[in-house]
Amino acid sequence: MKGVRWLESYINEKNIDAKIIEVRKASTVKEAAEELGCSKRQIIKSIVLVAGDEAVIAIVDGTSSVDLKRVEKLIGKSVRVAEREEVLDLTGFPAGGVPPVGHNCKVILDERVLKNEKVYGGGGDEKHLLLISPSEIVERAVVARIRK
Repeated sequence: MKGVRWLESYINEKNIDAKIIEVRKASTVKEAAEELGCSKRQIIKSIVLVAGDEAVIAIVDGTSSVDLKRVEKLIGKSVRVAEREEVLDLTGFPAGGVPPVGHNCKVILDERVLKNEKVYGGGGDEKHLLLISPSEIVERAVVARIRK
């Protein structure tokens, strides 16, 4: 398992402008937005998808959901949302804590996320969030419209 400490080392090592924030509870977009006092659009969700034998991370803002058909068209494979138990095996992070960076698989960022200067994503577990600029995610992702 990777977790918060691994993510902290990763962002330092890669010189990523991001900060890990401890929160009381942020396992849903609503909880995170309430605790941080921000818009749900500033919260991003890293949805783990399964495409054949590989993982794909689809990132959308807190008000959107992933359009699987758009993702399929983009990568040329059928996809499904990973089961909660599969997320840890596929990413090294528990469901609810998957960050937008630090993956060895394809990452697709919905274009609308770029409208924010800073966003909050998974920070390694359910008690941490990663404050990051979308431009830092773009360097490691494909940008496309993948929201419904």
